[in-house]
Amino acid sequence: MRLPLLYRRRWWLLYLPITAASVLLMVLATLFARPPPPQRVVIGTGPAQSSYLRVARLYAERLERMGIAVDIVAHPRPQDPLQRMAEGDSSIDVTFAQGLYAPTAPQVMALSVIGHEIVWVFAREGIDRIEQLRGQRIAASVPHASNRMAAERLLAHARIAPGDVSFVPAVGDDAVAALAEGRVDAVVHVASGDSNTAATLARLDNVHLLPIERAGALATRVPTLRAVVMPQGSIELRSNLPAADLPTMVTLTHLLVRPDLHPALQRALLNVAGELHAMAGFLEGQGQYPSTVGSDFPVSPVALRSRYGKHPWLETLLPYRTAQWAELILFIYVPLGLLTMVLLLRAPRYIEWRVDAALQYFYGELKFLEEDLSRSPPTDPVTHREVLARLDALDRQVALIDLPDRYADRWYTLREHLNTARERLQSLRQDGGQSLPSEATAP
Repeated sequence: MRLPLLYRRRWWLLYLPITAASVLLMVLATLFARPPPPQRVVIGTGPAQSSYLRVARLYAERLERMGIAVDIVAHPRPQDPLQRMAEGDSSIDVTFAQGLYAPTAPQVMALSVIGHEIVWVFAREGIDRIEQLRGQRIAASVPHASNRMAAERLLAHARIAPGDVSFVPAVGDDAVAALAEGRVDAVVHVASGDSNTAATLARLDNVHLLPIERAGALATRVPTLRAVVMPQGSIELRSNLPAADLPTMVTLTHLLVRPDLHPALQRALLNVAGELHAMAGFLEGQGQYPSTVGSDFPVSPVALRSRYGKHPWLETLLPYRTAQWAELILFIYVPLGLLTMVLLLRAPRYIEWRVDAALQYFYGELKFLEEDLSRSPPTDPVTHREVLARLDALDRQVALIDLPDRYADRWYTLREHLNTARERLQSLRQDGGQSLPSEATAP
């Protein structure tokens, strides 16, 4: 490219491409390297009577205060959102699930354990131990539901085969009515301590809560169950329910997300979980939850970093949405903007480098010519003629070179050096009795 053209069109050939490349890098970084978090999150829950739906509404209320829109999608069964996430359905971002379902969804990540749910076993009078359920009718929902899975594990622990009992697919109010009317002999219900179904079952006449004997041994065989002791009177102190300390089992409740959910959204969910679940609950100690300890699902790397205090410092100083844009500006836009400024400031130096390169080439050739001239004898016409031809060719190239006007002084200086070399050669030829031929005249 001719140097004057490069200089005159420097805005189009240098400045504009640098600026456009910088803007393109910013756009690509925004889309792929550090994309901002989505403005909407979808929480999947169970049906209207599900306790998870109530929890999801509490999460939605707090997330919307942070500027995150929330859609709550109810499903016929509480485990349905988890199954959809396990199958790779990206339309559900967040859900809640018991640890009993962990073997069926190893791909889903846990942000935190937010509580536990009790395995309630209620039976009619005359049944005092789980071993006595052989041959009885048990309301335990449908196959693959948490109630049914818990019932099967308790029965297996008591050495009762599934075929030795009759399962009735009743749950909630239907299970309460079935036990009250004598259509079933027992109900297995997995729910939190504030479950309306459990509270109703505990107050039915001629119905009592069964202990789970050897609960610690069962917990070692089934990692998704934990052994706890329900203190006397913990359900209702006035009625002394239960009438004695009762060994029972719990399964952990998890806050679950898709593995590819934006890290900022995961941290926002963790903040909400810390607000909602830190208080003591039924058989839950103060500050026991939320926690990543003992999670039945794989724990999200974001949750692990938060557990060890590795939290973006801007999110601790600024509101959620402001912090995301501040991180993008500070870590992407500012470095790229500074790089662009440096390149734009160095662009004139590139033109100077091109000019220097062109002039250095001619000065180098002139140096070689003068060295050859110094080594040649004063009376050697052949060498002088050869040097003169090289000088003429060099002079013609310099005369044809195009330089920007601001470099005209350097061009004239180079011509003066060439004329000096020509005068020196002419002096040598005159001293040797020669004369310069007419074709050697400088242009």
